[in-house]
Amino acid sequence: QVNQVQLFPPPVIFYDVHIFYYLWYGSPSVDNKYIHWDHVLVPHWDPKIAASHAQGKHTPPDDIASSFYPELGPYSSRDPKVLESHMAQIEAAAAGVLVLSWYPPGVGDDHGEPTEDLVPTVMDAAHRHSIKVTDYMPQNVFCNVFCYVTQ
Repeated sequence: QVNQVQLFPPPVIFYDVHIFYYLWYGSPSVDNKYIHWDHVLVPHWDPKIAASHAQGKHTPPDDIASSFYPELGPYSSRDPKVLESHMAQIEAAAAGVLVLSWYPPGVGDDHGEPTEDLVPTVMDAAHRHSIKVTDYMPQNVFCNVFCYVTQ
C-alpha cells in the first residue's frame, strides 16, 4: 500500500483570533443599488469645522464610505463569490472566529437594510473553511431591544 503524501498541510486556524464581519454592503450588480458604500458623509463634531467640509453622501464607485478601498471593489454582501472569497481570505489569515454584526429580524443599521436572511449562508460558508461564527449586537440595537424589556 502506498502512503499518500500531503503536499500542503491543512491550514492552521487560531480560534483566539477574531475578525469582525458586516453583511450590510450592496452593489448595483446584485442589489440594484449601492448599500452602505454610499452613506452620508460623517460631519466633524465642531460645527465651525464641519461647515468647511463637504456634506451629503458618498458617491460610489470611486468615493465610498470606507477608509480603505476593497480589492474586490464596492461589493455586495449577497454575492456568493464575494462571500466565498472573504471566507478563503479569513482562513488564509488563520483567523478562527467570524464576529458577525447582528440585528433583530427586519432591522438594519441606520444606513443599510435587514440582513438576517444572509446569516445561514454565512454560517455555511464559514463552516466550509473551518471558521466559527459568533455574533455581536451593536450597542444602540442592544439598548433598543433589551433596555425596553428591562424597564
